[in-house]
Amino acid sequence: MDDVIEVSGLRRRYGAGGGGGHEAVRGVSFGVRRGEVFALLGTNGAGKTSTAEVLEGLAPPTAGRVRVLGHDPYRERAAVRPRIGVMLQEGGFPAELTVAETAAMWAGCVSRARPSGRHWNCSG
Repeated sequence: MDDVIEVSGLRRRYGAGGGGGHEAVRGVSFGVRRGEVFALLGTNGAGKTSTAEVLEGLAPPTAGRVRVLGHDPYRERAAVRPRIGVMLQEGGFPAELTVAETAAMWAGCVSRARPSGRHWNCSG
């Protein structure tokens, strides 16, 4: 398998079907090869987030074909999810949580989380 991501004719529509609603992605096609660094760039409203949601398996495509590591990321999410990572565009930690609480929160977001390690007392 040369391409780890294959996108062909991707369309993503929100709202009413049958030509109504808003088409955020209109016929996008691209491939990403193993080891390649790929960036999806565009203006606000260009469909970057909608495309990423389809690649992550969070939403089905309205039309077109999408494969991630040879799988349909929406229908075969269980096969794809453990093998991909998603980095947020913006992020941070909730200021009101301690370090231990933050580690526990993130551990709850993944399967088979490793222990968060030692608990350090930095107050003294």
